[in-house]
Amino acid sequence: MIVEILIGVAIFLVGYIFYKYETDTIETVEYIIETEKIPKEFDGFTIVQIGDLHNKSFGKDNKRLLEKIDNINPDAVFITGDLVEGESKNFEVALNLIDDLTKKYEIYHIIGNHEQKSLIKKYKNLYKSYFEDLKKKNINNLNNEVVKIQKGNSFINVYGLIIPLENYKYLFNKNKNINLENDFIQNRLGNINKNNFNLLLAHTPFYFEEYAKWGADLTLAGHVHGGIIRIPFLGGLLSPNREFFPKYDLGRYDIKNSTMLLTKGLGGSKVLIRLNCRPEIVKIILKSK
Repeated sequence: MIVEILIGVAIFLVGYIFYKYETDTIETVEYIIETEKIPKEFDGFTIVQIGDLHNKSFGKDNKRLLEKIDNINPDAVFITGDLVEGESKNFEVALNLIDDLTKKYEIYHIIGNHEQKSLIKKYKNLYKSYFEDLKKKNINNLNNEVVKIQKGNSFINVYGLIIPLENYKYLFNKNKNINLENDFIQNRLGNINKNNFNLLLAHTPFYFEEYAKWGADLTLAGHVHGGIIRIPFLGGLLSPNREFFPKYDLGRYDIKNSTMLLTKGLGGSKVLIRLNCRPEIVKIILKSK
């Protein structure tokens, strides 16, 4: 009997250590984006992308996450949605992280489906104050808007696109048609000058074809958590759409001259068990070709 108990305890401890490693150890992945549309002044411009934190904290006040970002020392930090958990009232983690980041970096931010979901769930009254606080932060909070990052006489465009909550398939009738309406992006973000370098922040990757058709040179997305469980040679197992082996799960995707970088994010909705799918931040280096 004692032997069986010891074996059970050992299995539990090994499982717990593995779980902590898979959910608390942050990876840094790096991509180089090179095109003649990137001005010479932006050669070497470095971006950190973070997303899908879901209120998770890596150490006290997210110390380990901030250290990872500081080690890169980026020119800008892009946040691609779901800093909060839509059914939890603990949004101080997100606000504190933004405060710490703005002390050192220029921040470009969009909301994801969880920020939108928070306004229809049981803590919706609390989240109204979250959004009020967010407006006061020293960040570029892009709500279907564009801003320019200027260096010398050159610039790049940064667009923030908000996909409506009803277009997130799993939240509603899974058989519902969730295709974007014709000219959806055009109607929200307007005309695009394809001679410029145009960077798009869009929480969900599942409309990459539409992003590329509209004219985004580089899209940064998240939402899928890498498929939660990554199976060698097959990829991510499950998407938030409740579909197995989603078309877009992690990494770099290209359609003609348009690229999408899809992060597996940092946290997880409710209890997320990651397997071969550790949290990550994304380092992006722009190169003028």
